[in-house]
Order: sequence, then C-alpha cells, then structure tokens
Amino acid sequence: MKVAPLPQDEPERLAALRGYAVLDSTPENDFDELTRFASELCGTPIALVSLVDAGRQWFKARVGLDAAETPRDIAFCSHAILQRGVFEVEDASADPRFADNPLVASQPNIRFYAGAPLVNAEGFALGTLCVIDRVPRHLDAVQRQGLAVLGRQVIAQLELRRQLVELAHARDRALAGVRAKDVFLATMGHELRTPLGGILGLSELLLEGPVGALDGSGDDLRAIHRAGSHLLEVVEDILGYAQLELDQPRLRSRPFDLGELLADVEATVRPLLRGRAVALNVARGSAPIVADPTRVRQIVYNLVANAIRFTERGSVEVTLEPGEGTIAVRVRDTGVGIPRDKLALLFQDFSQVHGDHEAELRGSGLGLAISRRYARLMGGDIVAESEPGRGSTFTLTLPREQA
Repeated sequence: MKVAPLPQDEPERLAALRGYAVLDSTPENDFDELTRFASELCGTPIALVSLVDAGRQWFKARVGLDAAETPRDIAFCSHAILQRGVFEVEDASADPRFADNPLVASQPNIRFYAGAPLVNAEGFALGTLCVIDRVPRHLDAVQRQGLAVLGRQVIAQLELRRQLVELAHARDRALAGVRAKDVFLATMGHELRTPLGGILGLSELLLEGPVGALDGSGDDLRAIHRAGSHLLEVVEDILGYAQLELDQPRLRSRPFDLGELLADVEATVRPLLRGRAVALNVARGSAPIVADPTRVRQIVYNLVANAIRFTERGSVEVTLEPGEGTIAVRVRDTGVGIPRDKLALLFQDFSQVHGDHEAELRGSGLGLAISRRYARLMGGDIVAESEPGRGSTFTLTLPREQA
C-alpha cells in the first residue's frame, strides 16, 4: 500500500480547513442532499463529503457507509487532494497503490473510487466529494463533469456556512438591542440558502451536459440557474452587510496573483453571458499582490457580474493597470449607463439606481456598498464613471502591500 505524501502547503491547508469550524459538526441537510445526488448521478452505493484532517478523513456527509471517519494513511482522498481534477481508480484491487489497502481487502471492499477535490477560493484542497463502488467501473464524461460541479457546490455551502458562523459570533458580541435583527438575518439566510445547493448543482450539471439541448428545455434550465444564482448573491450580500454592521471583519491577507484571480472570476461569470450578445475580455498576466483574496474576489466578481447584467450587447472589458505601489482592476462596459445625478447613490446601502423596467436585474442594493467598504478596509477604494446609453467604468484600486 502506498501512503500519499503530504501536500506542500499542508500547515496552511490544515489551518484553512479548521477555519471553517466544520470538523465533528452535526449533519446538515445542505451537504446530505448534495451527497445523495452525487450517489444517484454516478450510480454508486456510497458517496461521501470527506474532509482530510491531520491524521484522519472525517465525513461531513455520507451515503451507504456507517463509519464517521477513517485513518488518513489508508484514505483514497489523501491521494485525491494532491491534484485538481477528478481522481479516479477503476479497480483498486488491481492498482498497486491500493491493492493491499484494508478498505479494499475488507469492508467496505472498495473497488471503484472517484473523488472531486474540494478546493476553496484560497486554493487549498480541503477534502473531496467522492463516490465509491464495490465493483470495478468508470465514470462517463457527464458523470465526471457532474461530480466536479457538485464538488464546487459543496465548497459554496462551506463558504456560506462559515459566513453564518462568523455572523453568529459577531451577533453574540453585539448589543442586546440589535440581537433580534441578528437572529432574523441569520435565520433568513439559512432558510434561503437551504435549497440552493440542489437547484444550482442540478441546473448547472444539466446545462453543461447534453440534457439541456434536448426538447427545448435549455431556456427553462437557464431561468432556474439564473434565479438560484441571483438568490445566492442576495443572501451573501445580506450576510456580508450584517457582518460589516456588527463588527469589522478580520482580513486574511496573504500573497497571491491578481491575474490568476481574474481568470478564476472570468470562469465563474461565464454562465451570465448566456443569451446575451456580449463579449467578455479579461486581462491576462501576472500581478502579485498582498491582500485578502476572498474579499478581492468578492469585489471583482460583483463589478464584473454587474457590468454583464446591465449590458445587453457590446462588451465588458476587464484590465489590470499598475501604479506607484498600487494596482487597479478596471471594468468597462457598453451597457445602459447611469445618470450623473445618481452616481453618488451607487455606494449607499440599499440604493437602486435603475428604473422599474429593469426590476428583474435588481439585487439587494448592497453589493457595491459592501465592495467599497471591503476595498477601503484593505487600504484601497472603488470609483465609478458613467454616461447613460454609453456604459460605465468601475475602478478598484488596491495597494500592492497591506499596511
């Protein structure tokens, strides 16, 4: 049996995992539903959300397996987290890495394994969403793609769960007079996000596979996905606003490449382009910076997603512009634009600057306000320029090094 080597970033990876405060937590329906769907999609009797701790793999959700954890040195997931794509073993009994593994030689008698690494926004592989069978087999292209999609939804649920935990901690420190509001926000956030994992995971899977092209169902699937994505953004805006109001959040600054982050955001917003005659052009190149990558990604996503939503045709351009000790991300669009007298309202809480005919595009009215506040917490800022009918330009400027 071959024991998997430790990832090069193992101390940081473990710190990131423990930052979610999820290990040894009670079962949660959001994760259970995604795990059941993975089992059904891949046709396997066993499916797990496995988080790889220092000496064990612990299961946040499980289908078809009684054990709550197993030793890390015999875990297939220890191998899966060393790569970014789906890790697949078609017949473990014929694979020299696993043939004498206790999990193969005895219960649960693993023969087939496929695991999608759970990679968070900072790039740390926390564990896997994996499926297991007791007979040799392999996944087809749609199943592999679907498992990867569902893995991304598990990460999204972990991020939302962490935000809710942080909000709860902030609530406990808040004054008694605002605690009722905190409870309401936390409860509302939970109730709204509960169905999103299944909705987004299933609709994205069907859109990316062949099913969405059949019997004219593509438009309905896209409508479902847009509605789910919109609701998720509203929930995150509300939770982010509540956290900012209650307590200044702790920034997690570290070195990262802003160019790589832009590429990641580009891949994330691509589904928003469906049905729009809009070209998205995102700058390429390396741009090292020290900041909180999660918050920077949140800001850039907000700016690019807004530009796409309010541009029916034309283009959205995202460029990187270095300055003296700073770097700017500039997002230009050819969309509807904003009247000069409404520009000042853009960054005010709950403000809406577009008319009733654009009601379907409205969000919480918090995204830009939250983005500017996070930018300023990191020593930067966001400014806007616009002309009705000719488009808008939003510029995020950040220091290359945090003070």
